[in-house]
Amino acid sequence: MLLKRFLLLVLLTSFAGSITAQNEEKEAKLKAVFIYNFTKYIDWGSYNHGSDFIIGVAGNSAVTQYLYDIANTETIGNKRIVITTITKGLQIEGCDILYIPEKSRFSLDYLLSNAGPGVLLVSEQPGFAAQGTAFNFVLINNRLKFEANLKAISSAGLKASAQLLKLAIIVD
Repeated sequence: MLLKRFLLLVLLTSFAGSITAQNEEKEAKLKAVFIYNFTKYIDWGSYNHGSDFIIGVAGNSAVTQYLYDIANTETIGNKRIVITTITKGLQIEGCDILYIPEKSRFSLDYLLSNAGPGVLLVSEQPGFAAQGTAFNFVLINNRLKFEANLKAISSAGLKASAQLLKLAIIVD
């Protein structure tokens, strides 16, 4: 009897773990799609003149693989999408979007001070939009949403469409 309970407990916990892994995978995929779709509603103005559209990822993230999947099949304007993992601060300059995963190898202050104009900063850490990233992913009632910091978008020399901002949670 005790063995049956133990086996049932092991089975239930392993099942719950696989559900959590599926949810994390789904969340990572959704974040990648959001990042790609942000590009349709951001005006880079005088920025983004390179031949490729560069999305940098500041550290390891499950989102990276899904960004690669998108890059293999989509373009932004007429530009090829290039995904790069940022390992040195100097690589930030060439990015059009810099995605800051929860476990970034760089501090937010470092990234904010080195991103420069024309770089859209997207993060997933609570409070990062209020601290200066343009967009920040949040989970509300198990739904993926995003915060937008209008000052950060403007400071980067970018413009977000009203359509995009209607979907956002605006933060200061």
